[in-house]
Amino acid sequence: MNNQKMVAGLLQECKQVLDSLSAAEEDPSSGDESKHEQHRGLLPPDLRTLIEEAKEMKWPFVPERWQYKQAIDLEDKTNLHDMITARLQELLVYLKVSITVRDCVTAAAIVFLIDRFLYWVDGSNQLLQIAKRLHKLQPTTPIAPQLVIRQARVSVNSGKLLKAEYILSSLINDNGATGVWKYAKESDRILVQSVCIQIRGQILQKLGMWYEAAELIWASVLGYFTLPQPDKKGIATSLGILADIFVSMSENDYNRFKNNSQINLNLLEEFDHRLLSAAEACKLAAAFSQFTPLFVLTAVVCWQRV
Repeated sequence: MNNQKMVAGLLQECKQVLDSLSAAEEDPSSGDESKHEQHRGLLPPDLRTLIEEAKEMKWPFVPERWQYKQAIDLEDKTNLHDMITARLQELLVYLKVSITVRDCVTAAAIVFLIDRFLYWVDGSNQLLQIAKRLHKLQPTTPIAPQLVIRQARVSVNSGKLLKAEYILSSLINDNGATGVWKYAKESDRILVQSVCIQIRGQILQKLGMWYEAAELIWASVLGYFTLPQPDKKGIATSLGILADIFVSMSENDYNRFKNNSQINLNLLEEFDHRLLSAAEACKLAAAFSQFTPLFVLTAVVCWQRV
């Protein structure tokens, strides 16, 4: 609770600084610039590197170390969550100081970096407001696809499904375009579109449209696999969702899905019955997400339901 209060307080201070900047045009003082450099220097090298890579638009989503690796080392067990948790207050202070000196690109990079963590602690609404104000203050500020998609996820969670659908459809129809953001490689567009398709599948799942949801989730699995380095985190998430859909859908819907000529379920090995498919999807989800306990727990719960 204290951590959430600290986060909320610092985010509110960032919004207040942004409000004051929109009403004033004077240049930042040398003292502010010095403080900016000082706070940057307090961050460990790995976080400074991540911020610079975010500024350079090297990836549309902040990656976990294990996410795209075939062979996993012991050091890969440290998730980004752990790194951010240890330095969250310093990152938020650095965000505020970056806004103060009108370094909108660095500020947006920090917002991008801490976005996933703040989603977990229910701080997304405030953070997304900051991202929007940064873009308004300096329209050339790159806003990462992860943040655009985060707005869709927040909309889904609050029941605003049409708004979420509009955001996702815009990203898909515009080939992943998000303002001035530049993709480092074409496969990043495929990744963004696969995530959008995954969330659209979740929306249909919420509406009880099991067959249609399964089609989209399966399409997202294939999208993640077609990347030069398959996205294990994305694959695990979609397989976990698909398992839940298989448990809920009717036998007729499952047989229709299984016999669709455009769908090949050989990945699951056992798929004669929807519950066998659900169990296989759970096992694969756990295998692909071995360093993300939450996914493994989800898979175990799904397995118990089967």
